[in-house]
Formats: sequence, structure tokens, C-alpha cells
Amino acid sequence: MRLLPATFRHLLSYLMPLTRRVPSAHTGWLEITTWRGHKTLNTATANYSYGLLQQVLRYGLRFVPVTNTAAPVLVLGLGGGSVLPLLRHEQGRTGPVTAIELDPAVLQVAATEFGVEPGPNLHLVCADAFAWLPGAASNTYELVVVDLFLDLTLPPELGEAAFWQQLRRVLQPGGRALCNLLVTAELWPDGQPLPEFLEGLGFAVKDMEVEQLNRLLILQRLA
Repeated sequence: MRLLPATFRHLLSYLMPLTRRVPSAHTGWLEITTWRGHKTLNTATANYSYGLLQQVLRYGLRFVPVTNTAAPVLVLGLGGGSVLPLLRHEQGRTGPVTAIELDPAVLQVAATEFGVEPGPNLHLVCADAFAWLPGAASNTYELVVVDLFLDLTLPPELGEAAFWQQLRRVLQPGGRALCNLLVTAELWPDGQPLPEFLEGLGFAVKDMEVEQLNRLLILQRLA
């Protein structure tokens, strides 16, 4: 009997978009919308998973070669988990993924609506990424995906040197980071434009504008 409502909603979504709202202490509301059988996770103003965001991350990952499919990956800002199929199915990564998500409501939606559950190769942590990162082991991750948004706002910590220093520390030598930012955000750690600061920190930097709003930085730790 439990299957019938879900099947009915799935079929009905081909006639009209269906939206369910979930309260969030961080964004007010989360919206799970099913349209033509496809679910997306949004806030009132931004796509969080399985929509435009997934397309942006898919594009960015095209510039991130996979040197070791079994290497550990860190995701800062999980959302509904739409980056996971990109890593697993499109890039063929089989190694452990650690995902940090600030909002417990988002983690609950990821589990109930998108089937994202912890397992042997997926470690989910409900925490502030900026507080969690200094405690992570050095030289650990071959890839870090940074997608730290609250609605359409970037946390101010992304404009501080400490975050980028910690990001470099947890990456393996030669490891890469894919960072999803905003074109309109002014980030000046230590008073320098972000790309110049990162180059001085020991990164190779590729800076791209995507979909008019998103800015992708693809970083490689040089040593």
C-alpha cells in the first residue's frame, strides 16, 4: 500500500510539478519538487541539488582528471547529494567519500528523497565545514569538492586565508579541488584577489565563469 502513493505522485508529476516543503533552521524552507519524474532540491531562491547545480558541477569535473579511482574524496556542502553520482558513475570513483553538510534538514531530505545513506564508502557528517576542516588529516584527499552556499550567499569564511590554507593542507600533493563560487562575490584573502592568493599559496588555478552566475575554480596542489 505504501508504494501506491509514491507511484501516483510519480505519474502525476508528468502533468504538473509537485512540491513538498520541509522547514530548515538555516534557509527557512527546503523545497523538493518532482517534475516529469525528476526530483530537485531547492530553497526559495536557489537550486541545491539535481538541477542547474548538478550541471555546473558536471562541467567542472570535466577538468578534473581521475588519477586514482580508489583515492579518498572530500565533499564540503553535500546538499541532496547530486555530486555523488557524478563522482561514482561518471568519473568511476570507487574510493571513500566523506561529505560534510551543515543542515540536518538537508541530510534528512537527502536520505528520504534521494537515497543518500551512510555506508562503508560514504561517511556523512553534520557539521560546519569551516570548523570541521582544521581537524581533518593532512595530505589525505585526492579531490575536494567545495560547494558551500546558504541560498545564494557564500559564507564569509571563503574570503579568509585560513580556509584556503586548510584546504591545501588536506589535499594530497598533486590533488585537486573543484570550488563552486559566485561571479559577483568579492573574495580577497589577505587583501589579494583570490586567484593571486591561491597561486602564492602553492596552487595551479583555473578560473571559469559558468552559467553567468557561477564561478568555478579548479585548483591543483603543486607540492
